[in-house]
Amino acid sequence: MDKVPKKHGRGNDMILGLDVGGTQTDAVLIENGAVVAESKTVNSGDLISTLRAALDKTLAGVSPRQIERMVFSTTQATNAIIMDRLDPAGMIVSAGPGMDPEWFRVGPSYHVVPGCMDHRGSEVMPLDKAAVLGAAATVRKAGIEVCGVVSKFSVRNPLHEIQAAKWMEEDFAYTALGHRFSGSLNFPRRVATTYLNAGLFRIHHQFVSSLVRTLRQLGLDQAPQYLMKPDGGTVRLARTYHFPAQTAQSGPAASVMGALALDAWPGTSLVLDVGGTTTDMALILDGVPLCVPQGITLGPYQTSIRSLLTRSIGIGGDSEVSVDKRGHLRVGPLRQGSPRAFGGPAPTPMDALVALGIANAGNKRAAMDAMAEVGQALGTDPLNTARIILDHVATTIAESARAFIHQINARPVYTIYEVIEGATVTPDAVVVLGGPALWLAPLLGRALGLPHRVPEHYGVANAVGAAAARVTVEITLQADTQRGTVVIPEAGIESPIPRDFSLGDCQELARQVLAQRAREEGADVENLSFTITEQENFNMIRGGMKTGRNIRLKLAVVPGLVSEWKAPGNPC
Repeated sequence: MDKVPKKHGRGNDMILGLDVGGTQTDAVLIENGAVVAESKTVNSGDLISTLRAALDKTLAGVSPRQIERMVFSTTQATNAIIMDRLDPAGMIVSAGPGMDPEWFRVGPSYHVVPGCMDHRGSEVMPLDKAAVLGAAATVRKAGIEVCGVVSKFSVRNPLHEIQAAKWMEEDFAYTALGHRFSGSLNFPRRVATTYLNAGLFRIHHQFVSSLVRTLRQLGLDQAPQYLMKPDGGTVRLARTYHFPAQTAQSGPAASVMGALALDAWPGTSLVLDVGGTTTDMALILDGVPLCVPQGITLGPYQTSIRSLLTRSIGIGGDSEVSVDKRGHLRVGPLRQGSPRAFGGPAPTPMDALVALGIANAGNKRAAMDAMAEVGQALGTDPLNTARIILDHVATTIAESARAFIHQINARPVYTIYEVIEGATVTPDAVVVLGGPALWLAPLLGRALGLPHRVPEHYGVANAVGAAAARVTVEITLQADTQRGTVVIPEAGIESPIPRDFSLGDCQELARQVLAQRAREEGADVENLSFTITEQENFNMIRGGMKTGRNIRLKLAVVPGLVSEWKAPGNPC
């Protein structure tokens, strides 16, 4: 149920948070560090009308001039990856000697062309223009409108990617260039990340365009607009147009930040955010989330996208329930629409909750009919069918959570601040978020053998997390004192340096550039903390003599909550 906004003051001190999920759009308004309005809007299929309805409900009686900042998160990209609904994208890759780029083949039209740089960024073989244009023609002939271009050492010298893009500038609606998405040398991850950026371009472009149009119509286009990133921070909305994969895991990251904002209990917590289409999970250690500094895995894709450590599985409150030919119950990963209890076409877990009277909502007769339909295939009555479905949902989520925790404990534990060597992560409670949280939390707690908590504003936790998250920025610096150059790809910097340029000099330069980029993004630089997430520093030797130093480091703003946010009391 939507909460009516309280009477607001006149200052420009409100933050709007809005999360576009696969099923519903949640919105919150924060004033003086507390949630003063919240709403849930069922997605109508028309994004603009859904956004407008959500904003109208949440901002009733609020002047646009009172909004200081707007932050949005979305599960659209994550859902597209999980449900294999990416747009087809071409890939043109150049590598040269070494690992075979065919090992990293991705997408329906993948082409390897001659041309390469060495590991220091010096051109070894010019890029073959005829081969690039031929590959582009093949991609276009297949009816594909977007393309990715990756050169193996483009983070050291992006010349070949830039050349290919210029040659093909009239061929595609969007061309994704690998060096723009990561300063990491990991070639396979850069290929996958570039492909995702191309495959998500249309989906993200439609989302941002619809959002900007709606904000303009409502007179809300004056306040700064941000989008939630996978690393738990925010970025200017306009900067995401050409970086669509930056929205992947936006919704799950908002879940983590929502849990940080709403659940202040100490200890190790397993966070489960049960939405309509997916369930997102994460772990928080004494108020500190885990992260994946080298890049998150999204479906089958190992990317270079820095992210909080989350996992999304294709099961939620509105997931389609069916029985296969062998008589096995299936829940998800697809969602056909609303539950039967709300006029939808297919049985869902929500129908099971309504049929059993656990959820007092919707049309109970329609929910019972849905359970009878599934029960006929299972050979049991409607109420027992509902119990079987809910047990299946809780068991499936619990099994996935245990596998998630096992994988975490099988490798070094990275938090947003540091690496915890030899740590074994064991949650002592489960925090359940999302619309059905109150109803499912006892089932999930029992399936996991853990006490459960459902915090205040649990139904709109993603929107709270987005609104309360601060700006984050990451850069990669690579210095070669023999060549006399320093490169920071994310900032478009390539500058000369003296031969005695040291690790300390690199760290200082990186901090200055990172602070400047954070300032440009609208961050409160005085209250930010930076962390070095990767660092390499080694001598280059030729003929038994030291000829220079190669220095590489990654520096990031640590994600956290804005200073305006005030945590609520204990959860229910």
